[in-house]
Amino acid sequence: MIKLVTGGCSFTDYYQGNKWPVYLAQDIDAALVNTALVSQGNGLISRRIIYHVGELLKTHSANDLLVGIMWSGPDRHDFYHASAPTPNAQDGWKQNPTRLAPNTNQAWHILNHHWTTDLDRTYYGKFHDDTGSLIYTFEHILRVQWFLKLHQVPYFMTTFNSAVLPYRGRTHVDLRHLYEQIDLGQFLPVDGQYEWSQRSGLPFNNATDVHPTEQHNQKFVADVIVPFLKMKEYI
Repeated sequence: MIKLVTGGCSFTDYYQGNKWPVYLAQDIDAALVNTALVSQGNGLISRRIIYHVGELLKTHSANDLLVGIMWSGPDRHDFYHASAPTPNAQDGWKQNPTRLAPNTNQAWHILNHHWTTDLDRTYYGKFHDDTGSLIYTFEHILRVQWFLKLHQVPYFMTTFNSAVLPYRGRTHVDLRHLYEQIDLGQFLPVDGQYEWSQRSGLPFNNATDVHPTEQHNQKFVADVIVPFLKMKEYI
């Protein structure tokens, strides 16, 4: 049985019901290893994928694996510090600091621009830069692509919305050299799951919720992911 390893944020985690990894695993009869976590950014998404795939490669061949990643907002940030102060829970979210896997250190601190802890205010008030956040995101994408290609692991990628790979990535002097190295042929043919869901004709849970519903996710798997995997001859 194929091991399906997935990564992402709340669009991929089990937040508000089943997401696309659950339906994809069902459709292709795969065992699911979902590394997604609500509110995490692309740094932790990339590190979790590398960790879990690396561990699986110790007992599985590359052809027995399939990796799928939905990249998150570039403005999210994380840092490793084993003894940094623990931030207060934001929006009822508890797992901060977090860890890459159960047997690793709980030392990864997640920051978000709309949170109000001292750590969040300090980083976004003094250190955050929109272009810098895209540099980091492009580097995270490239690192994972190079890792998976090195080990010949089949994979696909997409984004939770179109802001992850904006057009200015192709033209900005500090972004272009990274953007040009990203293998866009491994990305699903959509600008983002959020935009695709808006165009699907299916309703969201309410007017303010940007998260695709279970119905959106089922249709996204059937209409976008599975045809792409067949085209790539992964399934």
